[in-house]
Amino acid sequence: MPLNFSIIESYIADHQDIIKDRFLLRNERYRLLAELGNILQSTLKDYEIFESEFSSLVLHKIDGAGSLEELRACHEIAIAGIENFYLEEETILDTHDLFRIVRDKLVAKVLTMVEKEMENEGLGKPPTDYVWGGLGSEGRDEQTMLTDQDNMIIYEEPGKDFVEDDLREKWLTEFGEKSGKKSKDVPGPKQLVDYYYEIFSRKATDSLHEVGFERCKGNVMPTNERWRGSVGSWKKRIEDRLTFEQGIFEALDIIILTDARPIKGNIKLLDSFMEYFFKNLTENKHVMKDFIRSAVLMPSALTFFGGFKTEKEGENKDKFNIKLLGWAPLILAVRMISLVSGIYERNTLQRIQSLRKKNIIKKDMESDLTDAYFTFVRFRIMSQINHRADNTKNMNYLKPDMLGPEEQERLRRAMKTVEAFQKYIQETQLFGQPF
Repeated sequence: MPLNFSIIESYIADHQDIIKDRFLLRNERYRLLAELGNILQSTLKDYEIFESEFSSLVLHKIDGAGSLEELRACHEIAIAGIENFYLEEETILDTHDLFRIVRDKLVAKVLTMVEKEMENEGLGKPPTDYVWGGLGSEGRDEQTMLTDQDNMIIYEEPGKDFVEDDLREKWLTEFGEKSGKKSKDVPGPKQLVDYYYEIFSRKATDSLHEVGFERCKGNVMPTNERWRGSVGSWKKRIEDRLTFEQGIFEALDIIILTDARPIKGNIKLLDSFMEYFFKNLTENKHVMKDFIRSAVLMPSALTFFGGFKTEKEGENKDKFNIKLLGWAPLILAVRMISLVSGIYERNTLQRIQSLRKKNIIKKDMESDLTDAYFTFVRFRIMSQINHRADNTKNMNYLKPDMLGPEEQERLRRAMKTVEAFQKYIQETQLFGQPF
């Protein structure tokens, strides 16, 4: 039985007449309350069993795992358990929370293993403090059944006393192999530290893949130099993009970075950098206006007459992508108006709540946006569950004809909410008050 207050509401509804009976004696009142108590106790017991098994079969085993194979098994057990929990409870927030707990723990364990591997290979412990950050749904704490790697790494600049002979020798050997001759140049501390974390990132990405984190198709991983660097390097790429519109960072990378969340390492490194990043971003009115414009122009799957725009041909004929034409426009619009409003929450629902608290949106809009978020995520989760065995890129596609009238109407309401929100942003930020 689901762990929510509907248990009490259902019991009261089923026994409404007798509860209102003014002639009930104490033993009859006791019997009714005892019956409700037994129902509640049974539900609480089921929940306690779930939490106990979740800790013993997943969390504790992650702590004690000695190999990537063991961690992958823990990951698979966790997905199956959380899936069953969702099917029973249908609580999206709990699903997000459970996956954050499990996957943060898995990532931290993998990185600890990589640190040990680097040390065993003679490359030493991490030469400086670093922080491994999550991006995308991992950063926003909005993970579901499937996940991929959306990560970054920031590390401190090396001190003057940094010396790692084995690392220097490996650097010289690899440099010589790439150039076709042995390099006579002696790499400095910064080159060595950059090289250390390049190796570290390759090992971490490979290991996470082995544990069940698919590689990011957009290459948002620290193996990509865009998402790896020292504090100084990160600040430079932000300055290059926001001030001079050049460098290795693109506009989309800036948007992705706004969701960054620390997972392992020195949290202060990321917090300090994000403070610098947000200050420079929000002060750049030209860039922010471009981002707002992109948010309001992102289309939904609704036609002018309220139907669904579906693929006309191909393997997804008569289907539409709920991620690109529903969920993503909502996430982007909420993110952009939050940044403009000085709200730096990472989670979409927390951003919505903060918008309401600051009177940027009204209560009805807060409720509609929240409902829309739950609607899109619910359909995405069910599609992932139904197609998990296929492991295909098509699991974000829905076929409207396969949905019942109520489900279709729920999707329409959600998409109309997004379109109304986009119109509101357009009127208030682009054509209304000075931006």
